[in-house]
Amino acid sequence: MWSVREGLEKFIQSLELTPGQREEVNGQHTRLRECLRQRLGTTDFLSGSYSRNTAIRPLHDIDVFVVLGESSPGALTADAALKRLRQALHAEWPNKTLGILQQHSVHVGFSKSGLEFDVVPAFKVPGREAYQVPERETGQWVLSNPTLHQRLSTAANERSGKKLKPLLKVVKHWRRRRPELPVRSFHLEVLSYGAFTSAPKDYLEGLEKLFAHLAQGVMGPCPDPAGLGPPVDARMKLSQKESARQVLSSAARQVRLAREASVSEPAQAHARLKELFGDFYRDRG
Repeated sequence: MWSVREGLEKFIQSLELTPGQREEVNGQHTRLRECLRQRLGTTDFLSGSYSRNTAIRPLHDIDVFVVLGESSPGALTADAALKRLRQALHAEWPNKTLGILQQHSVHVGFSKSGLEFDVVPAFKVPGREAYQVPERETGQWVLSNPTLHQRLSTAANERSGKKLKPLLKVVKHWRRRRPELPVRSFHLEVLSYGAFTSAPKDYLEGLEKLFAHLAQGVMGPCPDPAGLGPPVDARMKLSQKESARQVLSSAARQVRLAREASVSEPAQAHARLKELFGDFYRDRG
């Protein structure tokens, strides 16, 4: 049987993409981006959790940010921008089902690789470190900048002695097993930026502290970390926040009890962590 700390480290490693998976992802997103450059004359970059290195296995959507121009959208409506992207993708892959129009993006999947992408059209705001992205529900263009999110994520990870991102992947796996939990993965990620001012002693201590921090933080406001768009928690009701707080507090307690039993009762500690994380967590090779 592994020690509890070793079991947690092995679990974190199991959430990472394999070299083969990364190669497949890189090949697919490169082809998609090159297609849009050729057809629309755009520039682009990766955004979302994959670009911030907080994505986990099994990999779901990969976000691609496509800059249609260096000025304001002008006469192009939010809906028209999304349809323009969808048509370009369909022209490249005519046998594929039309991409799905979402709130800010076009969703397209590739059956052979199993990879799915959310492609976001945007316009660079002149003279500002900001982009305008469509909001299909309202028909408006809203401000965003994923590159600022990446910088804040990296800075928070550095403050934690590079332990935040591995721990955040654990939290994301935990969140994925609870689809009814009324708090988005990105919301938890943004809240995590304030969890550490220095490196925790180890991952077990860090995980307890992170869950406790999230439980407290979810009750408060969560503005866009880039200071541009709407609050991350804009659609959360107080009752939803309280529900999320209770579940996060329970997870923090479970990790605390596992930590306290990790030396004297390792089997019991492993059982608590397995209850939280499911079969991905193992106590032996």
